[in-house]
Amino acid sequence: MNIYLMGPPGSGKSSVCAHLSKLMKMPTLDVDDQWLEKNWNCSVAKKLSTLGDEAFIQAEGEEVMKLKCRGTIVSLSGSNPLHPESMKHLSHSGLFVYMDTPKKDILDRCKLMKVDRIVGQSTQPLEKILDKRASIYENSYDVRIMIETGSSPEQIANKIHQSLLRSDKYLSTRGLDSDLDFTQVVKTGLAPDRGLFMSKEHSSFTFSELQRLQNLSYPEVTLRVMEKFPLGKLHPSHLRRLLYSAYSTFSNPEVLPVHNLYDHLYLMETYHGPTASFKDLSLQLLPKLLDACINITSSQDKKTTSGLLVATSGDTGTAALDGFVRIANTPVIVLYPYHGVSNVQKAQMQTCSSPNVCVLGVDGDFDFCQTTVKDIFNDENLNKEMSDIVPGLVMGSANSINWGRLLPQVAFTVSSYLKLVQQGAITLGEPVDVCIPTGNFGNMLGAVMAKKLGIPLRRLIAASNDNNVITDFIKTGVYDLRHRSFKATVSPSIDILVSSNLERFLFLLTDGDSKLIQDLFHQLSTNKRFEIGGDLLKLVQDTVMGDWCSEKDCLDTVRRVHHETGKYIDPHTAVAVAVADRINEQDKARGDKRVPILISSTAHFAKFPESMLHAVSEGNPVVQGDIKSMFDQLMKIPHHESSTIHPELAKLPSMERLHNMKIPADKNQVVLEIKKFLQHFTK
Repeated sequence: MNIYLMGPPGSGKSSVCAHLSKLMKMPTLDVDDQWLEKNWNCSVAKKLSTLGDEAFIQAEGEEVMKLKCRGTIVSLSGSNPLHPESMKHLSHSGLFVYMDTPKKDILDRCKLMKVDRIVGQSTQPLEKILDKRASIYENSYDVRIMIETGSSPEQIANKIHQSLLRSDKYLSTRGLDSDLDFTQVVKTGLAPDRGLFMSKEHSSFTFSELQRLQNLSYPEVTLRVMEKFPLGKLHPSHLRRLLYSAYSTFSNPEVLPVHNLYDHLYLMETYHGPTASFKDLSLQLLPKLLDACINITSSQDKKTTSGLLVATSGDTGTAALDGFVRIANTPVIVLYPYHGVSNVQKAQMQTCSSPNVCVLGVDGDFDFCQTTVKDIFNDENLNKEMSDIVPGLVMGSANSINWGRLLPQVAFTVSSYLKLVQQGAITLGEPVDVCIPTGNFGNMLGAVMAKKLGIPLRRLIAASNDNNVITDFIKTGVYDLRHRSFKATVSPSIDILVSSNLERFLFLLTDGDSKLIQDLFHQLSTNKRFEIGGDLLKLVQDTVMGDWCSEKDCLDTVRRVHHETGKYIDPHTAVAVAVADRINEQDKARGDKRVPILISSTAHFAKFPESMLHAVSEGNPVVQGDIKSMFDQLMKIPHHESSTIHPELAKLPSMERLHNMKIPADKNQVVLEIKKFLQHFTK
């Protein structure tokens, strides 16, 4: 396999090529000096002057098409990527490594070197040429290497070498050392040993790299975050298209804006997607990602159909339905606790009009729904039965047990931190705290991983409601469900007792001690309890804080924030604000340094109109009625101009409810309904 070094003129490809050759013990070829000039019997500059820009690109491409080297490090010319046919030819024999160099560095070097052989240089400034080429480079590489100002060729070569050595395989938290890459783990969802997939390796951002991310759009930041983890056969240009398509559905052009609430508290407004919760940030992408991964991994002669099975505590189901119905011929099955979601969340699921959808309200709690989904994924016979009903059916998961759902969540915190830098709230490198309403621990794990990528996060605070099993675990090391009853609260999306991504978190902290993880979660499964102590407990407590707030504190916080700012915040956000305020006050009392606290505002307030009205009505009678009347009541109360009903939620009152089924909390009954739906789907 060849390694093709690609980048703008002046990026140092030739010098890096020589150093990389020593590291990898591979021969080198400089396209300009050792191929073009040799074959043309004249300098590249002279050929460019003779032919002009367009004819030169064609002539250069034709010469490159003749390259037949193997096992060679090739330094491409800056204009090679302008000839698509030759790039396609080269792609069959190697990887393109993009030396992504700061534009100012290129301009300074080219001026110093008096470079005279750049295509387009005779008619336009070099800066304009670089801007035009950037999009071409961005869609041509296999591996991006972000070059830091002042890096020596030797340092860059080492960085490339380390990147190429990085394993692209994933392993299970319970010990299965799989040979699966990113596309396969996204397609598979849950590991065969019931563990969760984690990447074997990832790289981190340097300070210089973070500087270059500051002014990028949300899709571009997310792309660079995901590139820090192995993407396997998914080409970065393909991922970029998926990201732009996914986030085009958001009503706010920033996708994830950050605004000050008051004092040191800043809200990460994650709810501008089509279903008004943070789940859209992952679930507008996952359907496209899953579909792409299934197509990449499936043999061309084998027809496959991608399907979805998801358990939801409210927001995941609505976001999954919206995201997956945009993918043609995809059966989508959602299980939700019938009495455990808000009226608006229920309406969002029940009004989905696609014939490819099965929405099952279960007379049980979210933990039953989630356990049932995991059991179905691990039942080989049942999966075969389902693929017999729908030929080639491959069921995927939209819960954060799926790596493809979790990974985009790392970008939430990265992007939000950079927003604070843009707004002048901090300078790059200064620490911030993050406080997240926590149920299944996926959003919090995303923040933990963002910190591992190099984002300067001081404290990561997991905020729970009355179902505070995570808080107790962080404080005591004991995860005990034996005498803990499930409590339905006004923040239903975090009404969760079994936090799936806690398994990934502990795997991360123990450096992949799968034997310990397997033992702990076997204890939880059989005895409803496990305990950690000693160094591991200290490591947990050094990594995350845990606190919780009562129902009264939650509603009081909604009321107080509205009274002080005029802004409506939903009950989940209020849980985090209440906890953050408490910690803020403790810092003040101790005289500790205070830093900005990023609050994950995980849902739009209008998803929970009953709770909002109870909180902010100031003693006025609350008229319980249909969704529209509750929206109207909220809008009649004086409020901040930014607190308006989400446009997609405003449509709900006029939509017909099509999925009203309620079934017992019985796995056999769930399976029966799924089979009925799949049989109907094939007709």
